[in-house]
Amino acid sequence: MKRRQVGTARYDGFSRYAWRCAIHALFAVSLVTAAATARAGDMVSASCPCGFQRQGMPVFGGFATFKTSCLFPALCRATRDMVLGNLMDPAAGAKDCPASEMVFFNDPSLAPAHPGRAVASWNMPDKKGSAVLYEGGYVCPACGRRTLRFRHVGVWD
Repeated sequence: MKRRQVGTARYDGFSRYAWRCAIHALFAVSLVTAAATARAGDMVSASCPCGFQRQGMPVFGGFATFKTSCLFPALCRATRDMVLGNLMDPAAGAKDCPASEMVFFNDPSLAPAHPGRAVASWNMPDKKGSAVLYEGGYVCPACGRRTLRFRHVGVWD
């Protein structure tokens, strides 16, 4: 009887060790999976040699909003300024520009004729396409020339 208890104690010790390893493995897999589905947006800045600048714009979507929001730079024709509008709901307009006056920078009239390197890109959910900001060649809101450049400056969530 005593041998059986010793064997059971060894088995229980091993069983607890195996159980702990399984829990840790499951936890690690859940972290990796969460990181793969969590989506953070990018921070970009825009500048033109004419002096126009817009610093630290949060584009695309964050972890909490990526299914409903894809913030993207747009030209507000009414104010001749750069605003952020939602590509997934363009009819909503921007906070400081009505939708009827807003043109996104991915529109052919503002986008670079010969896009270079992509600075930031975003695959929208439900196969609604992708949003890409290229390095340069965009129409500047201030001077109207195709000299506006974007650069990646960080991420947000």
